[in-house]
Amino acid sequence: VTQQALWARMRNLGRALHVTLLTRTPAGSRLTEQGRLVVGWAEAVLDAADRLEAGLRSIRSGVSRRLAIAASQTIAEYLVPHWLVELRAAEQADAGREEGSYPATVVELTVGNSTTVAELVREGRVGLGFIETPNLPPDLVTAPLRNDELLMVAAPRHPWARRRRPVSLAEIVATPLVMREAGSGTRDTLTDHLAAQHPPLTPQIAMELGTSAAVRSAIAEGVGPGVLSRLAVRDDLVLGRLVAVEMDGPPLTRQLSAVWRPDHDPLAPEAARLLTVACGHEPVSRLGPRPKQV
Repeated sequence: VTQQALWARMRNLGRALHVTLLTRTPAGSRLTEQGRLVVGWAEAVLDAADRLEAGLRSIRSGVSRRLAIAASQTIAEYLVPHWLVELRAAEQADAGREEGSYPATVVELTVGNSTTVAELVREGRVGLGFIETPNLPPDLVTAPLRNDELLMVAAPRHPWARRRRPVSLAEIVATPLVMREAGSGTRDTLTDHLAAQHPPLTPQIAMELGTSAAVRSAIAEGVGPGVLSRLAVRDDLVLGRLVAVEMDGPPLTRQLSAVWRPDHDPLAPEAARLLTVACGHEPVSRLGPRPKQV
């Protein structure tokens, strides 16, 4: 469409939402602060619409391919929706190459912390799990996905937000933090890092909450600083709702991993296809079975 037509559509959308989405200047158009928020929320809506369309298409085809998975919260909220869209695109590509139709996989997602996800896989209630904890379950097959950076964040009015030098680990353990519940991969990564120091360090807890969203809100309200995935706080950092605080030492990172039961190795085709999308490398079926670690 032309620039004028696009601008008219966005203006009409803004009127329908009663929100100004764009500002227009001689240098071009840019999103307003409200527009940036709407973009972030719209991603989840569009991803959900894609999953709905894929599910309806599988029902119409008369054949439903179902896959039950579980994912810890950061992965479920910020990565799984994109993987499902890529999975649909890959299935559509296969349908174009193969004779007949390739029905879409209907993915049933359960969300919990890393400990809960591992238990669901162990019990056979889901065929594939995605976890964030550095403590990999030794009784399950695991595959590395990607590294995830954790950031110390604080409210803009917190004293650490104005620091020009890194916060030491001693200062961190002397300050009560807003933390996820026990069993969370985010919490395990921080506590393991502190426990590995000489002498071992233990964080203080100002508040313990069950979701990353609740932790973000508590930090923003000034309850205390806390550690969260960069994926979870990227919008808050852009909007100035939270401030990243530099910590002493190397960046705090963790490995995101997929897990499944040894008796499900090799994975079912649907699970292997999703894992290939999540890993972004050679199809898992080419890797062959592994005893405990891929």
